[in-house]
Amino acid sequence: MQNVYVTNKWVKPITFNYNYVPYEFPVGKTVEAPLEAVCHIFGHGDEDKEPYMARLALIQTKNDVPEGLKILSKFEISEQPPKKDHSLSPVVERVPLPPAKGVGGKINVAA
Repeated sequence: MQNVYVTNKWVKPITFNYNYVPYEFPVGKTVEAPLEAVCHIFGHGDEDKEPYMARLALIQTKNDVPEGLKILSKFEISEQPPKKDHSLSPVVERVPLPPAKGVGGKINVAA
């Protein structure tokens, strides 16, 4: 049985049962789960996501499908665990931006 990693980048947690086992996907966390469960819950690998979105209560009608797809895309699924605490490469020869030029001049007022 192969496991995959699901990262919830949506604003709400999701809990769903597969084969009588509850799987919880808390916000901002990565969860390791069996590939079969992830395929059943999120439709991983299936082109037609509509039944999965309905099962997760992300959609009510066909009019909700575009919004449901946006939500479903916030669950990242990968075969490798995400790398943590990796830093970006440093910026070499960083030069500050020049100061903004002010707009102005003399104002002549006729008396």
